[in-house]
Amino acid sequence: MSNQLMTLSKSQLETLISKSVSEYLDEDVECNVRHTDIPNIDDVDKVGLDNKRTMTFKADLSYMETDRV
Repeated sequence: MSNQLMTLSKSQLETLISKSVSEYLDEDVECNVRHTDIPNIDDVDKVGLDNKRTMTFKADLSYMETDRV
């Protein structure tokens, strides 16, 4: 079994998070992802031993509020 989290790039994560939060807030949100960590990335053979997939990262979100009339 492959770890599909390993296939997500930093820019893909930023886009996914930005779009989701933008839709929720109804504002244009910018996202900056840093410090990504995917356990077992160097040990792909052992990934199949556990069905849990984990990725950790930090995300900075920002937006400019717009006045709504």
